[in-house]
Amino acid sequence: MHKKFMDEAIKEAEISLSEGGIPIGAVLVKDDEVISRGHNRLIQNDSVILHGEMDAIENAKGLDYDDYRKCTLYTTLSPCPMCSG
Repeated sequence: MHKKFMDEAIKEAEISLSEGGIPIGAVLVKDDEVISRGHNRLIQNDSVILHGEMDAIENAKGLDYDDYRKCTLYTTLSPCPMCSG
């Protein structure tokens, strides 16, 4: 099951690369289902905080706080301190 979700995160990294960005992707999973996706947009959006992990979390709008606790974040690179927080 983990490989399936890592493959999805890799697809997001490939999207970032195709956009001229840094190839880092992430997916947010709850109950064995991808509920959100994201990829690094530092270059594309001229942003210092749009890491792949943050993009996936931002794209999961509408989740209750407790729902986030039930999620697993799959990412193609070890998260930085900000994204680990």
